[in-house]
Amino acid sequence: MLNSKEIKIKSSLTELYKVEAFVETISDVYNINNNYYSTILISLDEAVRNAILHGNNFDEEKSVTLSFSSKNGELVFSVEDEGNGFKFSEIPDPTEPGFDATNEGGNGLFLMKQLSDKLSSNKQGNKISLHFKVSSINKELAIQRTSALKSFFQEHKKVVSA
Repeated sequence: MLNSKEIKIKSSLTELYKVEAFVETISDVYNINNNYYSTILISLDEAVRNAILHGNNFDEEKSVTLSFSSKNGELVFSVEDEGNGFKFSEIPDPTEPGFDATNEGGNGLFLMKQLSDKLSSNKQGNKISLHFKVSSINKELAIQRTSALKSFFQEHKKVVSA
């Protein structure tokens, strides 16, 4: 069984295909179903995009490290950039009244929080970890998460088009 794995990619969106291959390899080893695979992939894709854009400012001289570990019944994926980091508490919640979807960030973190069982960061704020409980890999949870996301995007669409 694969207990850990790590890859480094350049800070370029053209490198995102490597994230998919990374998740596919782990999904094959852990026999992760398609719904859960998609949940993990969407979360990591968003985390890596944020690292490339906000952390490393598209500087291809900098890299993004994507790592995986399996411990205590969890699949843990971490994304680390070479930027200065950020504070979770300073990122606006897109579900709060008055959120301006055209000018404020926070949608990606919200998405990651909804899709993972736990989202954490290091003290510096340049590394986030997404935790997925192996026991959560089931159809009911996938349906619940999909419904929550659809609801968010329907509300978000109303705000943007208003």
